[in-house]
Parts: sequence; structure tokens; C-alpha cells
Amino acid sequence: MDKTMDGHPSRKDHAPAGARRPRVIVAEDEADVRRMICVALRGRGFDIIEARSGAELLDQLGDALLDGDTSAQPEVIVSDIRMPGLTGMEILAGLRQAEWPTAIVLMTAYADRALREEARSLGVDAFFEKPFEIDDLVAAVVGMIPTRPGAATG
Repeated sequence: MDKTMDGHPSRKDHAPAGARRPRVIVAEDEADVRRMICVALRGRGFDIIEARSGAELLDQLGDALLDGDTSAQPEVIVSDIRMPGLTGMEILAGLRQAEWPTAIVLMTAYADRALREEARSLGVDAFFEKPFEIDDLVAAVVGMIPTRPGAATG
């Protein structure tokens, strides 16, 4: 059984035969916040990949970015804006410049109007200010998953 970065089972083995669970990368440097988001999304049937920084997020995307492997591409990326190394904004800008279609959710405790407008202009799909209701974030992610057999929608 696969394990997440914090040692918990990934639950990939519970997916129906032949169906890939929708994949979400959660990039957050605060362990408690990352854990809360991951637990909530796993509870809705998502395959979660955790990253503690922007650099780890890019490492997770590396194979898909370099090889053009769309089967490894996550359906959604949930990222904090302020992280060590690369920021969520830099990742958003780079992925949009590369015309990467993955839905991106940004979150921050340091939002102002200019930051929200910049995120919108770069093509963010959702923007959350901390603290936020976890159910609102989960609902936003669920709504970004294309309807298809095996998708986490319910």
C-alpha cells in the first residue's frame, strides 16, 4: 500500500478496478493546515499527493511536466501562496504560461485586493483567505473535477 508523506495509507487501493481516483496535490508548508486539507479531501475520495513547499510541488509535477504525461497530471492543485522557495503565485504563473490546464486553488493568510487581482489575472480557479471553512474548500475542489466514471463527486 502506498503511503503519504506523513506515513498514512494513501487509500489508492480502494479505487474501483480500472478507475483512477481524481488526484489533488496539496502544497502547504504548515503541517497542521496541510493535514486538515488532506484528511478532508481523502474523505471525499481523492488521491492526495502532499508537498511541503513549492519546490516539492514542482518535484511532484516533474515527470508529467517533462514527459507530457497527462495520466500523471493532477486534476487540481491546492497551494498556499507563501511557502519557502517558490510561491504559489510563481507556480500558478509558470503553469499558466506553459498552458497547463490543471485547476489551481490558492490560499493565503495575507490577502489584499492587489494579490487577489493578480491571482485572477494569472488564471487562478479559486482563492481562499485563511482562515477558511474546510467544507468550502472541499466543495470548490469537488466542483473542479470533470464528471467521468470514477470521479470523486458525491
